[in-house]
Amino acid sequence: MSSENSSVSVFDSRAYRETLGCFGTGVCLILTEDSEGRVRGITANSFSSVSLHPPIILWSVDIHSDRCDLFVEASRFSVNFLRAEHDDVSRRFASKTDAVLLESERDAGALNIPVLKGALGHIVCETSWRQKAGDHIVIFGAVKGFQANEGDGLGFFKGRYVPMPDKEH
Repeated sequence: MSSENSSVSVFDSRAYRETLGCFGTGVCLILTEDSEGRVRGITANSFSSVSLHPPIILWSVDIHSDRCDLFVEASRFSVNFLRAEHDDVSRRFASKTDAVLLESERDAGALNIPVLKGALGHIVCETSWRQKAGDHIVIFGAVKGFQANEGDGLGFFKGRYVPMPDKEH
């Protein structure tokens, strides 16, 4: 779908989503622990670096998500960058089900914050502040630890998963 007209009198949310899909993003899994000690997560592509000095990142969660309150109340979390072969993990944590990360799927990151075993990389954060923005809550994290690994990343472009190669082939 294309349009020469950049302004519309009636907002078309589907067309807007299609337009946003023209910007390819990486895919990450945000993890935290709930009050019962279970490691729960949510798939996100709304991640961004904010500052290098001090190191701060942000991501956002839909206020209608069944896990919104969990992450808004969390004092710490990890951002795990998914590998090209992690599309099943991404789908599992993007669903409306109460997805829990199994013990066999995780390692302990900095400050003993759970991270996804085998992730392309991860960043461990303490929540520094939250800001409501439309139908999302933007969560800012002060970076407390990080690690990068070799491999191809998982991307999302025009509504589908795509590999993000590590090196030119």
